[in-house]
Amino acid sequence: MSIAVGENLSRNLQTLHSFERLLSCTKEKLLLDSHDVAKGDFWKTFEVNVNNALLASKDIVGLNDWKIQYIGGHKFPDIVARINEKQAFGIEVKTISTRNSSWKIMGGSIMESTRIPDVSRIHVFCARQKPFEIKYRSFEECVEDVAVTHSPRYMLDMDVSNNQSLFKRLGKTYDEIRHMKNPFDAFKEFIVEQRKINLKKRKLEDDFWWYSPNSNQIDSLELEDQKFANKMVGLEMQFWNQLTKDVQRFLRAYLLILFPNIIEGNYNDASKWLLQTQGVINPSFRDTFSAGGRKCLRGIDVPKIIYNIYSWKDDLIILVSGKKYSQK
Repeated sequence: MSIAVGENLSRNLQTLHSFERLLSCTKEKLLLDSHDVAKGDFWKTFEVNVNNALLASKDIVGLNDWKIQYIGGHKFPDIVARINEKQAFGIEVKTISTRNSSWKIMGGSIMESTRIPDVSRIHVFCARQKPFEIKYRSFEECVEDVAVTHSPRYMLDMDVSNNQSLFKRLGKTYDEIRHMKNPFDAFKEFIVEQRKINLKKRKLEDDFWWYSPNSNQIDSLELEDQKFANKMVGLEMQFWNQLTKDVQRFLRAYLLILFPNIIEGNYNDASKWLLQTQGVINPSFRDTFSAGGRKCLRGIDVPKIIYNIYSWKDDLIILVSGKKYSQK
């Protein structure tokens, strides 16, 4: 049977069954060696332990011709089970905090820019340290949701029921979405609808519920612009005059340190940062720092912004020194 690169491999039932046996054997081997595996900085060492168990297991289950390649780093997936030069399965390794009673964990970006291209089916191989437990499942089955952080990312749940997985709810398969020119198109309406539902549950009103990024540009935007677009989907907006005086004071000093070009009257970068990271709209941004004009400072006629900065010096010193900011 001829199989194209990255396509249809998961439909070859015999090959898929071999992959399932490999993962099952790997799990059992790790559980038997739990005394050595589930210790120390578990989250740092588990990837390597999974790789070593896969290497040992492939011969046990009669897959001598398969090659186990540990990728690691920022590639997706972490480990590749290569059948030949053009066909491979993937294993994405995850660990869950002992404090987390569920099996939910953050996945990677929906854009999958670091994905190894010729890997077909990917399984998530997830473990908790205390008590030492392991669950594995196909990536498509355990994606429960999409979360918007600095970019839209998959949320995984090793216990989510098949009919509640994200792809089932969207009515599209994982392969269909990942092969789209712009995967964000498949999630844009879903994210906005989820935001409306969440706002309704919390009995909040927000004029920005309809906002969504330009999906035609999402993969080419600068990082800061991408953060801006994605933050808008999930952020509760406030106006500057709705903030407490203490919060205004802190943000004013923080903005001056981050964006010293405010002194020159350039407010664009600072006002954009305030909106994209804090969800704060300031219609009178210039007046927050200087309404123009000049003032006398120690007998010298100076621009009002310089006079104001001198008045705010205690706040600036606290932030620059790294001391805890105290409210007055």
